[in-house]
Amino acid sequence: MTQAGWYPDPAGQPQTYRYWDGTSWSQDTTGDPYAPPPAPAAPPPAAPPPPAWSSSQEPPTVVTGGNAPPPPSYGQVPAPGYGAVTPPPAGGYGRQPPPGGGFPPAPPSGGSRGSGLTILLVVVAVLALIGLSVGGFFGYRALAGDDDNDSDAGDATSATDTATDPSTPTESTDSTDSTDSTDSTEPTETTTTGGTTVTDQQCRGGRPTPSVPPGDDAEQVSGGALTIPVPPGYTADTTYSTAFTWADDFTPLQKVIEEGENQGWVAVYGVGALRKANGFDDPAQAAEVVMTCMAQSTDLYSHFTGREDLSSGTITIDGNDAYQITSELRVDDPELAVEGDVAQVIVVDMGDPDRFGLYITVVPIGDQKLIRQQEAMVGRITVD
Repeated sequence: MTQAGWYPDPAGQPQTYRYWDGTSWSQDTTGDPYAPPPAPAAPPPAAPPPPAWSSSQEPPTVVTGGNAPPPPSYGQVPAPGYGAVTPPPAGGYGRQPPPGGGFPPAPPSGGSRGSGLTILLVVVAVLALIGLSVGGFFGYRALAGDDDNDSDAGDATSATDTATDPSTPTESTDSTDSTDSTDSTEPTETTTTGGTTVTDQQCRGGRPTPSVPPGDDAEQVSGGALTIPVPPGYTADTTYSTAFTWADDFTPLQKVIEEGENQGWVAVYGVGALRKANGFDDPAQAAEVVMTCMAQSTDLYSHFTGREDLSSGTITIDGNDAYQITSELRVDDPELAVEGDVAQVIVVDMGDPDRFGLYITVVPIGDQKLIRQQEAMVGRITVD
């Protein structure tokens, strides 16, 4: 049998509860589901005895069947459909929700002293635990911080004592050493070839990768504000750019001359730039440094034997002052038949405060056709 108690009113009135005594609904309602049970209803007054009748009278009429409605009564559990509520489930409110879903709302202030006291005790316990945890954490941090501060203070005192101690040498400080080691413009190596001294910064300080690689079918190529047409038989190949380590934005053209078992030989044209900050002062000095860097580059001439200058002097390129050097750079490679290259370097003063224009070409010694083509190309260099 279902436990007695207050349940949502089966008549459907919102926020209204009616008492179920275990067998029937009470006529009493409330808004507090935790209210005490209602007082038992007073028994109805005894019905007066039926009037006496004699055999000469007709007995009272009893209505049966038909549509006579039964008398209203809360003494029976309403059938499903009455307010869409069925009798409450067994087990009461302590185990499962009552009909209609959800547990009844918490009692108003003062409705249940026991429940309120329990909640208060739980809240106090949780706050106490949190307080202990936070206090312990900051206590530890304070101790650790004191240790760190003491250590820092000791270090600072030591540093001060060292700095002010006259017996401590001052000429070799960390800042001085750091400045010297990070100065990228300071030459790290100097070499002399044929009477010309060059620095590692001059020969390796460039950024040769072209800024705008040419297409496979390009009819002309540009680099460092200079442009040249593509000669017959040559193709753009930027893989050769990295060998010209002194140049910026260098775009090369190549033509295969000979292929050996482990290496080959190519003729090259290329245009780019020289950064003045890398130690290039004027076109004449810059052209000589570049030719020297080429001669001692193992990437270009791994079996280099010597250099012989053919011509040098000032020229004009597309209305701009320039300087050119033409030299033979000879090799002795047992795998190849070539003797070396006729190399030409032209440095153009374009009026740019930061850089010079650079033109380089190398063709095999003794190949007169390619040498004549090399001589004709000088007049086809343009300044962008």
